[in-house]
Amino acid sequence: MRVRWSRIVLLILTIFTFGIYAVLTIAGVAMNNQPKPPRIPDETPPTVVLKGGEIVTVAINAPYKDDGVDAYDDRSEVQVSSNGEVDTTKEGEYVISYTVTDEDGNATTITRTVKVVQPTGIVHLTFDDGPGPYTAGLLDVLKKYGVKATFFVTGGGDDVLIKREYEEGHTVALHSFSHDYSYVYQNMDNYFADLYAVQDRVKNITGQTSMLIRFPGGSSNTVSRLYDGGSHIMSALANEVSKRGFTYFDWNISAGDAGSARTADEVFNRVVSALKPGGSSVVLQHDIKDFSVAAVERIIQHCTANGYVFAPLDASSFTAHHGINN
Repeated sequence: MRVRWSRIVLLILTIFTFGIYAVLTIAGVAMNNQPKPPRIPDETPPTVVLKGGEIVTVAINAPYKDDGVDAYDDRSEVQVSSNGEVDTTKEGEYVISYTVTDEDGNATTITRTVKVVQPTGIVHLTFDDGPGPYTAGLLDVLKKYGVKATFFVTGGGDDVLIKREYEEGHTVALHSFSHDYSYVYQNMDNYFADLYAVQDRVKNITGQTSMLIRFPGGSSNTVSRLYDGGSHIMSALANEVSKRGFTYFDWNISAGDAGSARTADEVFNRVVSALKPGGSSVVLQHDIKDFSVAAVERIIQHCTANGYVFAPLDASSFTAHHGINN
């Protein structure tokens, strides 16, 4: 009887392969049956960082929203609990504590003090023309002191910065997409095409449809006369934006950073010398100006030391409207 060598070779390979498979299977079962080494307990507590300031000042009867904390652990999931309430109808100091616990029972507690005061006045820090190269540093300063501001943004700069502004509790409002006076003030159609473009940008980044605006140059600008063909476009725009549901804001304190001011000292002196005791101070600055951003920390320190509190703009805020000159 003749047996083909190819069949013999195939049989040998099959037996060999099956043997290897059986050995590996037995080894795998044995390994799976081995007891797992005991988990080494984690003795390091979680890391907790306050979002916002360690001390926050809020005006009596003003709304207060706590920023919470960032917490993490390199070994396990964490649970965050908080204790304490803030009654903004009563002056006083309120303490909120945050306790973060990991799966091994290690805990870290951190606290924030919220001061409810009868303020000397309300300060609305506002920044136009960004985001820009100095916006991130400005946000760091605002976060350090727990101050919320308002950013009237354009079509330029990094989306990430607008997202950060929104997520850190600042008001993201609309300035102009192009910031091109010769285009936006040529006619109404151009102005609203530009406005809706920046509104769409903010909505795409934040999910929010902002209805708060600031005209390029403010409502009192006269540069619009150079481009509107004598139509008195600012008077028309001020009426039309209100009809369309927008709220526009000017300012009653200018830092001068788009004019003659050239240093942080000049910006600081212009702002603090013009504060409105007993009222609302809407401060105009530009976060595309490095020297203006450099003055913000001193402005915050001065205002806080003198009893002022900070608030972002919303639809119910003082609008500081100028007289319209065109």
